Amino acid sequence: MGEDFGDSDEDEEEDEEEEGRERMAVETEPEHKGTCISLDGIKSMQGCATVQVEVLHLQLTCADCSASSRLYLSGADADGADAKTWCEGCSGLIGVGLRPTLLHGASSKLCYLDCVRCSVTDVLPSVLMSVCEGCDAANVHKQEFIRNRLVSGACHACHAKYAFGADSIRIEQITPCEPGGVRGSGGGSKASGDSGDPMDEIAEELRWLRKKAKNDPRQQLIKLGSQLPQMGACQHFKKSYKWYRFACCGRAFPCPECHAESGCPAAALGAHASRMICGKCSMEQSYNPARPCEKCNFIMQAKGSSHWDGGDGTRNLASMSTKDAKKFKGGLQQANSKFKTSSGKADRVGAKAKAKRENEKKFGKS
Repeated sequence: MGEDFGDSDEDEEEDEEEEGRERMAVETEPEHKGTCISLDGIKSMQGCATVQVEVLHLQLTCADCSASSRLYLSGADADGADAKTWCEGCSGLIGVGLRPTLLHGASSKLCYLDCVRCSVTDVLPSVLMSVCEGCDAANVHKQEFIRNRLVSGACHACHAKYAFGADSIRIEQITPCEPGGVRGSGGGSKASGDSGDPMDEIAEELRWLRKKAKNDPRQQLIKLGSQLPQMGACQHFKKSYKWYRFACCGRAFPCPECHAESGCPAAALGAHASRMICGKCSMEQSYNPARPCEKCNFIMQAKGSSHWDGGDGTRNLASMSTKDAKKFKGGLQQANSKFKTSSGKADRVGAKAKAKRENEKKFGKS
């Protein structure tokens, strides 16, 4: 019982901390730079004195490889207003900083964004917060904001109804994205080595690894026309006959676990392979594990049973290979096996079973 009371006390303390945490300050006169997000064609602001961002969901495009990524930013918590992620195409570090503003009758600007090595291509379904006209209470909208759809609800304090909606979202790039580093207090950028941000330190280390990638002993084993060691397999992936090229550090490894064991700092942060190398001829190509090699048509992953081969295998016992264990599952021959169970429902229900029971009543059991 004592432990239960202790847990409830801890939960209450956490709730009090969340309630006591101050909301992120909103810039009333924001610096006109970066990318501006505005809402055009506002349909309704019923019961809303002002509107601002609570959670912003963005679609980004990498400035180096044009790959798409998604990112969430918080307009309430300063710690969540700046976010970084690894590009799925080139595994480079991209980031966005949110500077929320107040949207009201005289201004349709929702926020400003400071992008690093990326650009904003779309605003995905996001959450907004409005201040009630009647009692000045802050109401986080329970419905996600989407173009051309009305969000409605009631104030949690005075229960007055509110409604908000806009026809379109305008994304205006005022200044180009920053090539790297982080934003300084004066609006400029600092070198990644002087910023003190662990993510920027990792990005700097990855740049150094990419420069040294060609001299890595493992990379010198890759020679076009010759096989990779063990045909590309390793102790972790024993039936995978390819190597993976990771753009984060520029090196190739037999599997993601080998990549993590190499000491690459991006491996623990979810960096993905962007290319693959055939285990038979060492041809490097775009990543597509289900496709055979472009040069020698070698299948780079072991085939499974024909019964389960991607749903394309056969279940016909006559045409199934004798090497397939499914052919003889259930006994010597599945169709005639004495171990094969069969349903007895037809003997219990239905017209045939009823006639059998009536016959047994008249003449007894045979």
